[in-house]
Amino acid sequence: MTNKSYTTTLEVTQSPQAVFNAINDVTKWWSNDFEGNSSRLNDSFIINHPNQHYSKQKLAELIPEKKIVWLVTESKLNWIKGNKDEWTNTKMIFEISTIKDKTVLHFTHQGLVPEMECYAMCEKGWNIVIRDWLLHLIETGAPSGEMIKAAEIRNQHFKDSNTIESKNYHRTIVVNASPEEAMKKISQINLWWRKDFSGSAAKLSDEFTVPFGELNGEISFVDFVISEFVPNKKIVWKVDDCNLPWFKNKKEWNNTEVVFELSEENDKTKIDFTHIGLVPEVECYEACEKGWDGHITKDLVKFINE
Repeated sequence: MTNKSYTTTLEVTQSPQAVFNAINDVTKWWSNDFEGNSSRLNDSFIINHPNQHYSKQKLAELIPEKKIVWLVTESKLNWIKGNKDEWTNTKMIFEISTIKDKTVLHFTHQGLVPEMECYAMCEKGWNIVIRDWLLHLIETGAPSGEMIKAAEIRNQHFKDSNTIESKNYHRTIVVNASPEEAMKKISQINLWWRKDFSGSAAKLSDEFTVPFGELNGEISFVDFVISEFVPNKKIVWKVDDCNLPWFKNKKEWNNTEVVFELSEENDKTKIDFTHIGLVPEVECYEACEKGWDGHITKDLVKFINE
């Protein structure tokens, strides 16, 4: 990557010690959605905005009043389409120096470059977080009112999203198999859902079709693409196209997502199955609920346990 990492510089009248202390007080300028510690070498902390942003930072370098380096060891940016862990192995570097009677803070997010999908939004985010919220804390000693307001909006959005998500069709099953074995069997759709399935459902970006026969000469089908695949942990099938002629809105499944989340539980595997977008308000819900109940809680469980 040839372009430079994101960087910005602040000049303040406060002392290097004041700047250093403010940076370490992460909850007063970045986010209250914070877990861990951020003041000593090798400390780790998490910033987690549910369903939006998750990152885990390790304090990799610490020179009092001069330099702080955070290494991002884990990340998940749910709002981008592609590589959601783009931040992983990037570094956030704070360098403190003095010029005459001013303290200079030079911030670099090393590895955050324009070629990355998240860059444009992350650049805007850091411009606010560093140049507004951190600057406000350094100059006043108090969190920015805008930071507090943003947190309130974010928390309300999460609350509203949770209310909506709680309506999605969801079932939990437990099977006598390892996550690896269960994941392999989930991909064998012709053996537990539809025998006339076509395509492949074994890896990321695979595409497949599940047909449902005909109604008055009109073919019914659902086309899926695997949009997320985390081995032994998670599979997401996104509906790319569909035709459900039994309903007024024949495209009701379009852009919905079928999600399998797997976890080990006492030598068994728990599978949380969610059809995101299949909610009681849609016309097909009652029929689809019955259909999934049969395929997931009976057919899939039986197939995996065989």
